[in-house]
Amino acid sequence: TSTVKRWLSRWKTDKYLDDHIREGRPWVTSEAQDNSIVNAVLAIDEPTSQKVQHQLQNHSLNVSERTVRRRLHEAGLQYSLPLSKPFLTSKHRQDRLQWATQVQNLDWNKIIATDETTFRLNTVRRMCWQLRDHRTVRRTVTHPMKINLWGCMTSKGFNKIICFKENLKSHFLCTQIYQNGLLPTARHYFGRRKD
Repeated sequence: TSTVKRWLSRWKTDKYLDDHIREGRPWVTSEAQDNSIVNAVLAIDEPTSQKVQHQLQNHSLNVSERTVRRRLHEAGLQYSLPLSKPFLTSKHRQDRLQWATQVQNLDWNKIIATDETTFRLNTVRRMCWQLRDHRTVRRTVTHPMKINLWGCMTSKGFNKIICFKENLKSHFLCTQIYQNGLLPTARHYFGRRKD
């Protein structure tokens, strides 16, 4: 009923029921200060709203974190995870296409595909402000804690996965990986050679 009373009162006062134009909160920063907020993002490594606010306070510009976020959104920046490494270069793409062309006619029923990868256990990717068309590439520690994985598969399915901490050197590859992973897979799927 209070809503009805409010509308009746408005009609009696000005015979007008459309929403009044709301002016909103006044702008708290100037154009120069808005530029300073955006420039602060570009000067900070892995910038967050809090880091930007502290940087601005060091230069005698006091604004809230909320204002920082608003101005950065308005300037076309987004708060997202940085890339952990750059995209493939054109050379990478060219090399992969060349390899795929070379192996496309092989009999994949007679092939064991192997691969290895490394998981770094202490890398934390933090969100930061960055331009929409320009993804930040995060700097990483030279020798972080890591675990290596080796695995193989055939056209018939997946097989062994081996976890190891050592660097993948030829001796380790032959005595550990091939002996315990590749050869048992070959015997399982293709049988023993009869020489």
